[in-house]
Amino acid sequence: MYQHQEKNKNEIINQFCNHCGRSVKLGSGMFVNRIPDMNDLITRISNKRKFPKGDFVCIECDEHSERNQ
Repeated sequence: MYQHQEKNKNEIINQFCNHCGRSVKLGSGMFVNRIPDMNDLITRISNKRKFPKGDFVCIECDEHSERNQ
């Protein structure tokens, strides 16, 4: 394995929406418009996210939350 391809186990990215649980990984059709959620897990749990381990918000959930503000 090449050095630049190695992954640190502490840097695993969960590529699904923390609102709806849909995949936002490459090939899902949601990859280009995904929005990184910079909150940590505890904050996402406090914010009552349904899927707090997801590191992104899909475009549909982002647009939905903007309309409800």
